[in-house]
Amino acid sequence: MASTEMIVVSNANAGLNTRRAKVRQLARQVLNARQRVYETKSLEHLRVVARQIHGLRPDTVTIEGGDGTIHQTVSAILQRYETTPGAALPKFVIAPLGTMNNIATSLGLHRRDVVEMEEIILAKCKAGAPFDEVHGHCLKVNGEYGFIYGAGLPVNFLERYYAQRPNLGPTAALRVIRDAILNEAWSMARLRKSSELLTKPVHGRIRLPDGHDPIVGPYMSHTAIMAATVDQVGLGCRALPGAMTVPGCFMLRSSRLNFWGYVAGLLNLWLGLSFPLIFDAIVPRVEIDFEEPTVRQLDGDLLSPAERDVIEIGPRLTFIAG
Repeated sequence: MASTEMIVVSNANAGLNTRRAKVRQLARQVLNARQRVYETKSLEHLRVVARQIHGLRPDTVTIEGGDGTIHQTVSAILQRYETTPGAALPKFVIAPLGTMNNIATSLGLHRRDVVEMEEIILAKCKAGAPFDEVHGHCLKVNGEYGFIYGAGLPVNFLERYYAQRPNLGPTAALRVIRDAILNEAWSMARLRKSSELLTKPVHGRIRLPDGHDPIVGPYMSHTAIMAATVDQVGLGCRALPGAMTVPGCFMLRSSRLNFWGYVAGLLNLWLGLSFPLIFDAIVPRVEIDFEEPTVRQLDGDLLSPAERDVIEIGPRLTFIAG
């Protein structure tokens, strides 16, 4: 039987000594009754917490953090619920306190201040009033759950972004873009190849369920491969505009553009419009075989190199919007 106790899962290491940590403390003061808070400090600890949540069967789980924390927490919980098919999943409350909050933004869960949101939820809990809800699927990638998958450019970008730790955030992301443009321009002026190639390709074969695969040789070069169930990838960029348009499906986008091709099409990319040399598909499943072990990313987390990915549509989740 589901519990009416409120469960809060928080990444204890996220946003330390920042404004986000202060906002989190204020939210905790609001949720001063009927709550159980788990501050997870490692993936192993998170798996232990997921087992406890599965045993409690709460109605709602609040996740405090950004895309990475949401991905890791949802994945751990769903993996536990796989052991009891048919059990009702909890509804999720997202407190977007991370440096990257694309999942919450795409779902429209960022419009209220975190403290205001917690106050509304607590008041509705006490009054027994219904919540405002939004629904969305997640991805299932080799048994792990998430929302935004990428290889090639997304990984190359994140590696340069994370090299700026601890100073992460929108400014750091813009700095990566600025430095890449300057480096490419300087290299082109000297007739040399860039040493900071964001578009270093990956080589793989993409298989779609209906057989309408991208035109390939045995292993095609892709400068970017992305799949997602949310449309935004950061800084307001709607790189996957069809991700939320067809229930039970996600959007795949692969590209052979070079660096200056992306620069020329940047406005279209930001606005969610199509442009040449981009392959798009709305599908429930994709298989990708890489020519060699390849690093990919899932919601900002870099995944260990692998030669094969099976990407499927995951369960339909319920998020509380107020």
